[in-house]
Amino acid sequence: MDIHQFLQLFVGRWRSQRSNHQFGQGDGGDARSEIIITELPPDNSEVVNLCQKYNFDPQAVISSIQLSWEEDVLSSRKPKGGTVLITIPDAANSNSGVILSSTSKSSYEFADDESLTIKTAIADGAIEERVWYGNPNLRFRVATLIKGTESGDRLVQSSKFYSEIRIGIPQPQS
Repeated sequence: MDIHQFLQLFVGRWRSQRSNHQFGQGDGGDARSEIIITELPPDNSEVVNLCQKYNFDPQAVISSIQLSWEEDVLSSRKPKGGTVLITIPDAANSNSGVILSSTSKSSYEFADDESLTIKTAIADGAIEERVWYGNPNLRFRVATLIKGTESGDRLVQSSKFYSEIRIGIPQPQS
């Protein structure tokens, strides 16, 4: 499987179960949500605008997707959101490159074991996320928040584990 095939598997309607642990701050929590991921055409205005924002050529994009999610909670206030993600490979190595969103520019590495590692720099550390598949309809993710210390050490602040099952494939956008 190559990076393009891996990213194509993202498209669909997913049921997500998240377990969260805050290190040194007591217990974490669990949450369930539904995630809908659709592929966007290369000429989509959001794709073009994000490429321009980060000074990338839209012709270099290998994947652009729209994500939307809504948590499954018992209250009437259901947390939800959405974003666009654009993947642009390194010219010399398509197994590494950048992922753009409205809020960040991340780096990615697609490994020989068919896992994707995404690293996003934040003000005082980084978020590292690893994504892999058990099968085409079962996806796993681990997101770790790592803070830097004054001495230069890295400290794991929190970790989230997601297991996601595809429950449908949405219709393509026109």
